[in-house]
Amino acid sequence: MLVTVNDYRRLIDQMEYPSMKVKMPRIVERLYDALMTAKMLPPQNISSSVVTMNSRVLLRDLSSGREAEITVTYPKDADNLERKVSVFSEIGIALLGQQAGDTVSWKVPDGKGQFEIVRVTYQPEAVGDYYS
Repeated sequence: MLVTVNDYRRLIDQMEYPSMKVKMPRIVERLYDALMTAKMLPPQNISSSVVTMNSRVLLRDLSSGREAEITVTYPKDADNLERKVSVFSEIGIALLGQQAGDTVSWKVPDGKGQFEIVRVTYQPEAVGDYYS
């Protein structure tokens, strides 16, 4: 897993909120464990193919071939209708720090879905936005 130093700091700060630990302790623990083993890079050094916070990602469902574009966001910005998923979700954890070409998986209604990250269609760092 690759993560920017800025994303790492912001996510660790959000995990400190008592409400996060009470509402979703397992998700917080999983994200924390992933961050503890992540390789941190300065935001200007991260490849544009890496999923960072607020990145938009084109995914392909490997079982159906259907594609969907979603954005990995902070919890306050999550919105299912706009396909914005919280990093504090199974999907968010699966995507953060992965790269175009990687295969990721998470629980779906009929089991576990497998998805290919076709490409990162927008990444803040790639356009010089190191603070979103």
